[in-house]
Order: sequence, then structure tokens, then C-alpha cells
Amino acid sequence: MKPILGVFLLMAAPEQQQQKIAAAQWLVGTWRCEDTVGSFKGTYRSTYAAVLGGAWLKQTYDFPARNGRPAQQAEALMSYDPRRNYWVRFFAMSDGMWFAIRMTETESGWAWKYVSISRERKPETEGVDTTLTRRSDSEYAIEGPTYEQDGERVTEHHVCRKL
Repeated sequence: MKPILGVFLLMAAPEQQQQKIAAAQWLVGTWRCEDTVGSFKGTYRSTYAAVLGGAWLKQTYDFPARNGRPAQQAEALMSYDPRRNYWVRFFAMSDGMWFAIRMTETESGWAWKYVSISRERKPETEGVDTTLTRRSDSEYAIEGPTYEQDGERVTEHHVCRKL
């Protein structure tokens, strides 16, 4: 009986993943985002597209030169993992920064938890690091993460509107 159950779960996994990705299609398109981090305020452009056979969403970021830094780009891949019952997100930036993120669905978006794959990893902290809240099909907000920057504790705030 176990082999049959295993085959059924493997067959159901892609269907569940497809349903979750289909529900996130409202993100597909180009967005203009405003962000505030501490006293800094800026804008950037972000685009979402379905990739890899529609199993993943790819988000690209274009940050203009700002706050004394050169222009930067970033990419993130996100998808639902039906085996673990949560979303994953892998983020990489042109300055070499990267993140692995586990995403849990909320009533109006996702709660993000930054995860470590380092050998020297620290224990995972309690609570949520960042939230993405869908305000409408053409607007979402991101709150977090919070971290130390230039001796000051800051929280990122982003509002993105579809173009």
C-alpha cells in the first residue's frame, strides 16, 4: 500500500505546485516600488515572470544609482514546495549579496523567514522577518527585515504599484 501512496503523492505534488503558482500570477508584470530604510527614501523597478516551465516565478530588480551606491540589479526565484508545504525564495544581487528565504502563506500574502545554509549558522530566530501584503492586484507592501545599519536599527518599508 505504501508504494501506491508514494506514487499518488508524487503525482499530486506538481498539481498543488501549479495551483499555488497560478494563485500568485497577480504578481506577473512590471512594478514601480518606493522604499524607505531609515532616513533613506528611493524608488526601483521590479518585474515578475513565470519561468522554468511555469513552476517558478522570477523577480528581477533594477535599482538606480542611489544613496552613494552604483546602480544594481538582483534576481529572485520563488516557488511552492508541496513536499514541505511552504514557499521558497532564492535571492541574488549584483553586489554579491544573497539570501535563502522560506515563505509561509498568510491571509493576504506571505511571511518570510531568512534561513541559513552556512556551516556556522546561528539558531533561527523566533517570529517573522518580513511580510509581503497584497493590498490589491496592483499594489503590495513589504515590511522588513529589521537590521543594524550605520549604528542604527532600521526596518525596510516597500510599496510597489503595477505599471
